[in-house]
Amino acid sequence: MAHRLAITLTDAQKARLEQIAESREGTLAATVEEAVTAFLDKDAEYRAYVQEGLDAVARGDVQDWEKVKAKLRAEYGDPEG
Repeated sequence: MAHRLAITLTDAQKARLEQIAESREGTLAATVEEAVTAFLDKDAEYRAYVQEGLDAVARGDVQDWEKVKAKLRAEYGDPEG
C-alpha cells in the first residue's frame, strides 16, 4: 500500500533531486522514492551491524583494548610519536 506524505525541501535539495531525476530520465517522485528506499536500506544495514556488535559483547566475544591498541600501533604506527 502506498501512502502520500508531504515533505519540505530547501531549494538546493529540490534542485539536486531534480538534477538526479533528469540525469536518469526519471521523475522527481521516483527519485525521492528511490532515495528514501536507499536510506531505509542503509539504516537497516547499520542497525544490523550495531546489533551484531552488541550480541558479540553480550557473548563476551570482545578483545582487550590494550591489545587492540598495541596491534593498531604495530600495524599503523603511533599517532603521537
